[in-house]
Amino acid sequence: MNTDQIAGDEGRSEEAWVIGANPELAIRARNVSMYLERGGSLKEVRLTESEHGDWSVWLRLSGRTGEYRLAKFKSDAPKLYRDVSLAVAACRDDFGYFGPIILSTDKQPSAATRAAGQDPGTAQLG
Repeated sequence: MNTDQIAGDEGRSEEAWVIGANPELAIRARNVSMYLERGGSLKEVRLTESEHGDWSVWLRLSGRTGEYRLAKFKSDAPKLYRDVSLAVAACRDDFGYFGPIILSTDKQPSAATRAAGQDPGTAQLG
């Protein structure tokens, strides 16, 4: 695990833990908030849609290498959003991030869409 130590009020040290056990690094939402309150900033935000339609938030932090998946406030489980607009609103409202947001998906076109020769991007726009 990596830690950031920041001298808090009354000279005591506060630590923000970042889990680094695997390539999918995670950081808890409360630690992102603490990091931002202490002068840190977000360099980049990426939203990734899973095959099930849930959206996860990936953050690049200034002064740190790598990308961190946003975890729940008091858990190491990924924070997931059912709607992309909710994920964007959380980035804006919770973290004050108003920069560009990259969207990506893990979804693959269905076999029926491929067989019919339809463009998967336009097949769902109806």
